[in-house]
Amino acid sequence: MASNIGDQKDTTPAFSPRQAPLVLDESSHELGIRNRDDTDFNRTKITQRDLGSLSVIGSLTKVEYGNWAGQEACLLAFRFQFQKGNATAFRFSKADIVIEFQARPPGNPDHDPAVLRYGPKFLRSTGTLEQRGWHYTASLSASAGLAVVEAGPAVEFGRSSFYARQYAAVVESDDWGNRKHRRPNCVKIWMREDDRQEGGIPLELLAAVVVQTDRSFQANVSVRVDSIFNLVAWPWSKDDPLLLEPGVNFGQPLRQGTSNLDFSTITAEEWRQLVTPDLHFR
Repeated sequence: MASNIGDQKDTTPAFSPRQAPLVLDESSHELGIRNRDDTDFNRTKITQRDLGSLSVIGSLTKVEYGNWAGQEACLLAFRFQFQKGNATAFRFSKADIVIEFQARPPGNPDHDPAVLRYGPKFLRSTGTLEQRGWHYTASLSASAGLAVVEAGPAVEFGRSSFYARQYAAVVESDDWGNRKHRRPNCVKIWMREDDRQEGGIPLELLAAVVVQTDRSFQANVSVRVDSIFNLVAWPWSKDDPLLLEPGVNFGQPLRQGTSNLDFSTITAEEWRQLVTPDLHFR
C-alpha cells in the first residue's frame, strides 16, 4: 500500500526487501564426502567443513575386528580436528558429535550394532598455562613547589609481575538409542569451553567405540560446532555414511601380534592411548 507524504506518493511496494539479500556463491558450496562405490570400506576422511581458515575435520584412524566375551565385535577410533587457522575474531566454543551405527542395508533396528564401550566418557582438562607479563612505572618530580611545579631530578617507581592463564574445557559422552532399539547404537559427545576463560575447545579430540556386530554395517557421523559457523557456512550437503565390512581392518592393531583381540580386556592405559594422549588446547 502506497503512503502519501504531502502531494508525493511512495510507489515502493509494501513487501519489497529493505535490506540486500544474502547471495550464496554457487561455486563455493561445500560438497559432502562421497564413497567411490559400495565397497569403499573404511573411508579415511569422514567429514570436512571449511569457512575461510576455519576447518572442522573428522577422520577414521582405526578399525579392528575381534570379539567381546566370545561375541563378534569391532573397535573403531576417530580423530576430530577444530582448526582455527589465522582467524582472530572467531573461535570454536562448543562442538556436538554424534556417531550412529546401522546395519547394512539399514532398516531393521534389531540388526544394528550395539555400543559396548566408548570413550572418553568424561574429561576435564587441567588446562594449558600461558604466561603473560606486565610492567608499569611512575615518575615524580624530586622538587615541586606548592604554587609552581619546578623541573628537577625524577624518581621512578616500577613494578613487574607475571600471571598464568589456564585454558580448560570439558568433554562428556554417553550412549543412546531411539525407542526402536533394545540396545544403544549411538554415541553422543559434547565439548564445551570453560565459560569463565572463553579460551575455545581443544584443537583435537580422539574418540573410540567398541560395538557388537556380526554383519556389514555403517557409521553416520555428524559434527556440529558453534551455531554461527553453521549459519554462515550453510548449506552443507550430507556426507555419505562410513562403510564397514567384517574382517576388513584399518590402521595399526591395538596390540601388535595379536589377532581376534577380546576388547573386554582393554586396559585403562590402552583406553587412555585411544582417547586422550595428545589433547591440545589453545
